[in-house]
Amino acid sequence: MITFDVWGTLLPIEPAIKTVVEVLHKSLGGRVPFQTVHALVSEERRKMKLARREKHEVVPPISVMLNIQKQLRSRGINASFDVYQVQDAVDEAISRLEVTPYEDAVEAIKVARGEGYRVGVISNVLMWRSRATRKLLEGLGISNLLDLQIYADDIGYVKPAVQIFEAAKTLLLGDVVPDVYLHVGDDFYEDFLGALTASYGAVLVDRRGEYAKKEVIESVPCRAYIVRSLKTLPLVLHEVEACASTPP
Repeated sequence: MITFDVWGTLLPIEPAIKTVVEVLHKSLGGRVPFQTVHALVSEERRKMKLARREKHEVVPPISVMLNIQKQLRSRGINASFDVYQVQDAVDEAISRLEVTPYEDAVEAIKVARGEGYRVGVISNVLMWRSRATRKLLEGLGISNLLDLQIYADDIGYVKPAVQIFEAAKTLLLGDVVPDVYLHVGDDFYEDFLGALTASYGAVLVDRRGEYAKKEVIESVPCRAYIVRSLKTLPLVLHEVEACASTPP
């Protein structure tokens, strides 16, 4: 089986963050500069990622909206918007987001399915609820390629927690122990180290070359790979399958 992260791996995250800022900016009636709202959203995202990394906490999107409202009010800004209405507006905007999936990622899913893999996605929630991402993936035609979608707000665990990877395995395969289980994602801590901590294989998608300059690096033999593009996923699959078929 193979699972993929969504944001940053299958879909670019930047258009989604911009959409959140636009919804918040509109809810404030334009009284707050766009860049100020963008800075607040970026800071809340940073704190959310830290909470996931350090405490494995699920931070509900509505809590993020409340924190942003609190930060605005602490600056003397009349942020009287209804957080529930704004959250619904964010979810709706994300579900209709005009975004182009990463071509290499969609092709990688198709390759994995063609090789007989069960394919799923494991995603943390950001500033929109999982229902928005599900609807977006459906509209983009990606849902039809997946056997499973599991999100942090569905199950109460976040990457890098072992439980969310275990839940994906159970939902996809039941009690069957897979010869190969790879998780593919762009976040070093949540995706890469998370999967390795759960004793599964990991593929880090390093499109910007932060961790590797070569197209493929085997950082842990038979278990962990860093790739610049998912066009090289067939090579990784070949390697891990060869390892799985070799007697210990």
